[in-house]
Amino acid sequence: MPKSRWATVAYLMLVFGSGSMVGAVAHRLYMTNSVTASTVIPKTPAQTRKDFLDKLRSRVGATADQASRVNAILDEAKQKYSELDQQNKPLRDKIDQERITAILAVLTPEQQKTYLAWRAEAKAKREQKALAEKSQATAAATSQSR
Repeated sequence: MPKSRWATVAYLMLVFGSGSMVGAVAHRLYMTNSVTASTVIPKTPAQTRKDFLDKLRSRVGATADQASRVNAILDEAKQKYSELDQQNKPLRDKIDQERITAILAVLTPEQQKTYLAWRAEAKAKREQKALAEKSQATAAATSQSR
């Protein structure tokens, strides 16, 4: 074969090979799994406690008396955590207020109004979410007790 035929064959093989490589990469990219949203509903604290006590009975072999005593210990710990949160709340509130004051000092008066409106909107959303979670937990607790 003359030199030009060898070059033509080499170019054809090069084009065919690169096309195959591009096709393989494209196929691999196309076949990857996409992310799916999870529909798992998080457990309420009451559900978590019930599961803990059930596992304490089944895996550790705790008796009903022991489980009720552990439940009382959990109640006491929950009370102590609540008291600790209440003690620390003024300090957290003071730190938050200092942070807000420092941020407001950086902003212009127009930006301050927008920032305060944004904070109020976020607070309303948090309160709405807390109410929804509380009603969901109440509904879950009532459905479990039936």
